[in-house]
Amino acid sequence: MKKILYSILIIIMCITLSCTDEVEFSSNTEALGAFKIISPENAVSYTLNSGTPEKMISFTWTNATPGVNKVPKYSVSFFKVNDETALKTYNSDNEGIDNSLNISFADLDKTLETAGYANGEKAEIQWLVIATNGDVESTSGKTNIEVTRFNSNGINDFKLLTPTNNKLITADIYGTPNDEVEFTWEKPTTTDNTGTITYELLFDTLEGDFTTPLESFPVTAVESFSMTHEEIGEKFGSNPNLKWTIRATIATTTIYLDATPKFINWDIFVINEFYLVGSHNGWDNTTATPFVDKGNGAFELQIELPANSEFKFLPQLGSWDGDWGESTTTPGALEQDGEQNIKTTNAGKYVIKVDFPSLSFTVAEFKAPDNLFLVGAHNGWNNADTTQQFFNNGDGVFVKVQQFSAGDDFKFLPVSGSWDGDWGESKTTSGDLVQDDEQNIKITDTGNYVIIVDFNTSKIKVSAINNLFAVGSHNGWNNADSSQEFFSSGNGVFTKVLAFDAGTEFKLLPVSGSWDGDWGESKTTTGILEQEDEQNIKITNAGSYIITVDFNTLSYNLKELPENLYIVGTINGWDNTTAPAFTKISEGIFEISQVLNTSDEFKFLPMQGSWDNDWGESKLYNGMLVRDDEKNVTSPGDGTFTITVDFNKGNYTIN
Repeated sequence: MKKILYSILIIIMCITLSCTDEVEFSSNTEALGAFKIISPENAVSYTLNSGTPEKMISFTWTNATPGVNKVPKYSVSFFKVNDETALKTYNSDNEGIDNSLNISFADLDKTLETAGYANGEKAEIQWLVIATNGDVESTSGKTNIEVTRFNSNGINDFKLLTPTNNKLITADIYGTPNDEVEFTWEKPTTTDNTGTITYELLFDTLEGDFTTPLESFPVTAVESFSMTHEEIGEKFGSNPNLKWTIRATIATTTIYLDATPKFINWDIFVINEFYLVGSHNGWDNTTATPFVDKGNGAFELQIELPANSEFKFLPQLGSWDGDWGESTTTPGALEQDGEQNIKTTNAGKYVIKVDFPSLSFTVAEFKAPDNLFLVGAHNGWNNADTTQQFFNNGDGVFVKVQQFSAGDDFKFLPVSGSWDGDWGESKTTSGDLVQDDEQNIKITDTGNYVIIVDFNTSKIKVSAINNLFAVGSHNGWNNADSSQEFFSSGNGVFTKVLAFDAGTEFKLLPVSGSWDGDWGESKTTTGILEQEDEQNIKITNAGSYIITVDFNTLSYNLKELPENLYIVGTINGWDNTTAPAFTKISEGIFEISQVLNTSDEFKFLPMQGSWDNDWGESKLYNGMLVRDDEKNVTSPGDGTFTITVDFNKGNYTIN
């Protein structure tokens, strides 16, 4: 029994010792973390310049995370593409400790020469990094680069001259926009003193390496390049701290050399964007309204403001930094420190102009022009065509009916014969009326259109009016009832006779069978047409009515259809008690045969012996019947004529 226990004890000891040895081995072996390439990245190209053989190319990577005690060391190997045999392997800087390798043009060129590449030949090679701590080895993936070997000719090193390093340059783009800053450099030479050298001025961020420069300028003058303050503001207004260099290239070759860069600091007073924020938008700087940049430090904005508004200006959306207001001592002067809010009293539209060259601003209530004219492809862009004048309703709304062909475009002029102050449509928001950076309004389909320009809302509305239909309770609101079509002679005026019961309501449709673009009556002004937020037109008394819709004035009227009709004028000494009667041909159509002299004038009466509700000719449209602001009808000559009055068409004829 003792022998058995002794044997078991020996086995346990052996197992224990075996386990102890395994733990001691693991503790002496350290792990090595992963790492990755930083630069050069995949597909970067280099051209080695024989004029600067000591110039370095830097290869970098992240540190491989070391274990407890063993610091990793690195080596860099170069390969031909798809070849597993290294052309050359270098220890990294600091005897393999640093995570970088700086290799000279000369060393890299020698490696490529040994690999069989000829002078000036482009070599497509790969590089990788090997990290090891003596226990574990970790390898990066291969990265492709292109390297062109030394050519027979190269560019010798040269220096940048002015501006000096870290120079602070003030560029006043508003006060002295045409003043210049000059960049100069030494004239480089080539290694064999042949070849023409061309230059390119490069700017990059402080972290950049000019591989993809922030800005570049070809140089036409020799060893100098000048930029105006205005150009500096446009290019570098948002990049005040940069570095610059000159890239010298031997013409017709790929051999180039970048001079050692210098740092430059721009002191640029430039406003590239400008916003309005205030009580009108709850002082929310993220929804501030942008100004229109007019150039050279001038900004302009048209905006609707409520009564007793306060506001200020922001140079950056969503930030209060650098906000501007009004001077507490000088009205209309811009102030950035100790400023006060700008205030308006009345509700309405305002034009706000800001001028940085004079550090001033103006706030003026917006007023619609006195007149408006249409100009475009339809009239050969003749800006002096007075037939293109809009109807002005006296309240900032202008209306015009116009025939267009497909593809026509147009805009608006406040003064006939002048392009000054022309208006068009916003490039970003369809239907918005703007005066700066505008585009023409374009017509897609041929047809007759009503154009409404509303300066109160700064909106443009263009609606087709090729046809018009009535729809309402009188026809069960059947929008596809073709019997409800109006008559029109194409001048924007539509006429129809309809019988209504008391309480009937109706509206107007431009397209049968569709509710799109329907018209009704303004909720605030009787007899005025509205297409947005309109109400139905209502009939108070039963009867037959002549409905006249005039899109030239955005108006309509309802007149009772006469049961009888009489003619009165010079033919009977203007005696309405003896006015001859027409014959009623059908509902709304009357006819009479009448002897006329060339000088005769006359009009039409619905009741003999009364001047009430007399009808005459429109002052605007020949042959059109109107009951208000009419003129007398004139005789076409001497003879016996048939005069026909057709209230269904809203016109008369004399034959």
